[in-house]
Amino acid sequence: MTISQVLFTDLQSLPGLQQVETRLQEMSRGTDLWTPQFSAAVTSGGKRLRPALVLLCGSFNVSSQHQLIDVATAVELIHTASLVHDDIIDHAAYRRGRPTISATKGNHQAVLYGDFLFARAFTLLTKHGLHEILGYMTQAISLMCEGEIEQANQLFNYQLQEKDYYFYIYKKTAYFLAACCRAGAEACGMPQAQKDALEAFGLQLGYAFQLSDDLLDFLGDSRITGKPALQDLHEGYLTLPLIKLLKHPLYGLQTQQIIAERDFTDANIAFICRALHESGIIEEVKEKTRELITQAKQNLEVTALKPARVILARLADYIIQRTH
Repeated sequence: MTISQVLFTDLQSLPGLQQVETRLQEMSRGTDLWTPQFSAAVTSGGKRLRPALVLLCGSFNVSSQHQLIDVATAVELIHTASLVHDDIIDHAAYRRGRPTISATKGNHQAVLYGDFLFARAFTLLTKHGLHEILGYMTQAISLMCEGEIEQANQLFNYQLQEKDYYFYIYKKTAYFLAACCRAGAEACGMPQAQKDALEAFGLQLGYAFQLSDDLLDFLGDSRITGKPALQDLHEGYLTLPLIKLLKHPLYGLQTQQIIAERDFTDANIAFICRALHESGIIEEVKEKTRELITQAKQNLEVTALKPARVILARLADYIIQRTH
């Protein structure tokens, strides 16, 4: 079996994940006639990475299972709300193989449903008096918004630096995964040093997840990833491989010209893809991803050797091999 197959089996047998699915069914719809029509955005699948992190990090100590389920449900509601809003920004027609709410019902209703999901998440967290966890989650939302604003203002900016890139992926992706790990650790009352270690694990995992996502824009099969190849490039999002290519002595100038003129012909796209491979940048970014995963797994060493630790390590390894 591959790492992804073993991990899928692990996660499917994870205590609480099915209860999270049931809770998502309940919390994604109101008592009105309309919100149930939108709830497929929440319930129609997804990796469930974030609730899995909460459940795994919350299983090192004995804790209230009901409380942990609600925290895990809340983070998935927050994640889905951000996706609903992202689809508006990106004019996306499909998400998880289904038409988006904004495409079928319009931006106005999509904004409101995203806000509804945020409110439902906050309801779950305040119900249990989890004020510290609520603080992490509201900070995550704030940072995601900042990251999106910064990225929107850097479209087609061929002078973008690596430090700028890492700063906004910290905001867009990495902090939220760190907050999910921290939330689980807080919910089960782990010692401070272990809470910090699991938060650091989530942060490194988040960076690696985003780098692997960037690579999939160039290497992924659109039939598997669910989005067109090189979509990020066409939309002006300059990811780490491109930022590195723009600095390359042989390929940088032509790449800069293509991006400045937004001249994404088939020939120019082929040039960029070839240059990324010939320059060794693709392998360089893969190596950086592997380094981040190694660092992430080192943070697990301070936790007890329990099944959750083994699954978290497998989840980290999966990031390197993911195809979607």
